[in-house]
Amino acid sequence: MRGLTPSAVHRREDGAVAVLVALMLVVFVAMVAVAVDTGGLYLRRRELVNGSDAAALSAGRTCARGGADDRFAAPEAAADYQVQENSRITGFEVGGLNIVSMTSCGLQSGHVSVEYTSQQDLFFAPAIGFESSKPVTTEATASWGLGSNNPVPIVVSSMLSDDCPVPPSGTPAIGQICSFWYDNDRLNGGNFAFLSLNPAGWDVPIDDNCSGAQSGGTDSLTGWIDGTSPANVSLNWTEPTYVCSDSGIRGVGGKDGPNSQLWRALHDLIGETRDFPINWEGWGAPVPAAPEQGVIYNNGQIHKYDVIGFAFLKIVDVVNVNEADGGVGTCETRNNAPVRWTAADQTLDLNTLMDGTSGWTGCPETLPDTIFDPVLTQNHPSDPFCCTLGVDYTYDVSTRTITWIGSVPTETQVSFDWSIDPNNGPCGVIPDNGSAMCVITEWHGSTLGDDFVPTDKNTVIRLCDFDFGTCLDQ
Repeated sequence: MRGLTPSAVHRREDGAVAVLVALMLVVFVAMVAVAVDTGGLYLRRRELVNGSDAAALSAGRTCARGGADDRFAAPEAAADYQVQENSRITGFEVGGLNIVSMTSCGLQSGHVSVEYTSQQDLFFAPAIGFESSKPVTTEATASWGLGSNNPVPIVVSSMLSDDCPVPPSGTPAIGQICSFWYDNDRLNGGNFAFLSLNPAGWDVPIDDNCSGAQSGGTDSLTGWIDGTSPANVSLNWTEPTYVCSDSGIRGVGGKDGPNSQLWRALHDLIGETRDFPINWEGWGAPVPAAPEQGVIYNNGQIHKYDVIGFAFLKIVDVVNVNEADGGVGTCETRNNAPVRWTAADQTLDLNTLMDGTSGWTGCPETLPDTIFDPVLTQNHPSDPFCCTLGVDYTYDVSTRTITWIGSVPTETQVSFDWSIDPNNGPCGVIPDNGSAMCVITEWHGSTLGDDFVPTDKNTVIRLCDFDFGTCLDQ
C-alpha cells in the first residue's frame, strides 16, 4: 500500500481548516448578534424606561390638576406626549390606551401607571435564524400627594409665636403679621426648630434613630433655605409625618454667631413667600379625624417633629433680640401733594396715614403705643418760621384724630413724636436668650385652612412602586 503524497495531505488539511473556519464564522456571527443586538435591546429598554417615567410623571401631574390642564385634555394625552419626547417610539406604537391603572383624578393623593411597547430591530439575529425585531415593554408608576416643593427647614407652631397661633390652634387672617421667636430655651433643645429635609430624615418611623438623617452641615441647611439645594417633601396627613430634628444647634448665636449664614439666608428672602412646616406640639389628636400623635423626645430634647401641614408665609424681616426693640421717632407730613387737606376734610386720622405712605416720613411700621400731642405749623419755602398757622384745631387722644375749623393753608405741616415699648413691637415679648431670633412674616394661608386648594406648589409628584408601598396614596 502506497502512502499519501504530501500534496494530498495538504488538500485534506485545507478541507479541515475550511470546515473549522465555517464553524467559527457561525460562532462569531452568533457572538456579534448577542453583543450588538442584545446591547441594542438593553439601550432601547433604558431609553423607553426614561420615556415611561416621564410619561407617568406627566400623567400624574395632569391628574393631580383635576384631569386636564392648559396643555393636555387628559392624562393619557400627557403621557403619550412625554414618552415620545423622551424615547424613540412611534405614534402608531402609542396609539390606544397606555395607562393601565389610575385612581380618580383631582383627589388629594393618587397614582397612575403606564405601560409602553416598542419594536427594536435586530441586525445580526436573523442570520442565525431568529426574528428581525423584538418588542421592548416598560412600565412606570407615579403618585401625587400633599406636600411642598418650596419648603424651608424651620417649623412654625403656636409654641413659637406670641401673637399668631397657627392651625389647628387658630387661623390668622390673610395678610396678618405673624412673628415667631426661634428661642432654643423655649424649644427644649430642639435646635432652634431646624429640621431635616434629607430623604433619610423626612417621614421616618416613630422609633427611627435618625441615623444619617441630618443635613450634613450649615451649608446644606443654607442651601435648603436659599433654594440652591431645592427639596420637595410629602405629608401623610392626617397620619403623622415624623421629621428628624437637625443636630448641632445650627441656629446658635443669631446673625452674629458661628451659624449666622442660616439667618442671613432667610433674611435675603425678605419679600418672598415660602412654605414653613407646621409642627404639632403636644401629644394628642390635632383634629378629630387624626390619630394621636405629637413631637417625639429623646433624653428630654426634641428628637422628631410631627409635621401636619405647611404655612404659606411672606418673609417681612429677620431680626435678633437687639433689633426687635420698639423704638422712638417723629412722624411728619405737609399739606401738599400727595396729601392735601381742605375745608371739606376737617379731620386728619393719624392711625391711617403711616408706614411711610401718603407723604408721611419717619413713621413706624405698626401703630405706636404713644403719640405725643401733634403740632400743626405753617411753613414757607424760604422761611419756615415766618407765619403762624391761623387755624384752630383740636386733638382727640382716644381716636388720634386732628380736627380743625376752616381750611388749612398749603405748606401746613403736622408732626408728632411717637414711641413703641420694646415688648410691644412686631415680635412681641423679647426673650432672655441672646441667641434667639425673630422671623416676622405675613400670613398667606396654609394646607390646614378650610379654603386650601392644592396647587403645583404644594402637590408633590414622584415615581413609586405600588407593590412595595412607596406611592404617596398608600
